[in-house]
Amino acid sequence: MSGYRGHIAGAVVLNTAYVAAVRMAPGHLLERWDISLQDWQLLIGLFVIAILFGLFPDVDTNSMGQNIFYGLAFAAECVLVITGKFEPAAYLGLLAMTPVVGKHRGWTHSKLAMILVPAPIVVVPYLHNHHVWTLSLVLYGAAVAGYFSHLLLDGLIVSFIRFKG
Repeated sequence: MSGYRGHIAGAVVLNTAYVAAVRMAPGHLLERWDISLQDWQLLIGLFVIAILFGLFPDVDTNSMGQNIFYGLAFAAECVLVITGKFEPAAYLGLLAMTPVVGKHRGWTHSKLAMILVPAPIVVVPYLHNHHVWTLSLVLYGAAVAGYFSHLLLDGLIVSFIRFKG
């Protein structure tokens, strides 16, 4: 079990490997998708997403991840309510409660959650704008890399790897 600093470091390391792998993809694919990994804003975004999803599994307990996610959810709720978007605010509130319904190291620490929790990064853009969903695939990969790093450091992917920190 790693502390939040260890999970941040793990997310950065795994996302670096992920970005390197995506950069090795045939150039015409990224160009066709209008994605440039030379763009520093995209690279920063990939690392922010990986770090956030590297902390997400611990949102079910008092942790830095919980502080960050509920802080972001609260800010988003305020914006949605102020702008009169009550239905999305209700859905966000419902989704924000789901991690604390379970126990620590419950569903948020599962391999299935690693795949499903970041899925809206791909699904929502695909439903609304088919032209950006390929970019969302790259963002989804960063989210899964971050989430995977958390499970790996907690010894849930390979049982003999368990870091304390």
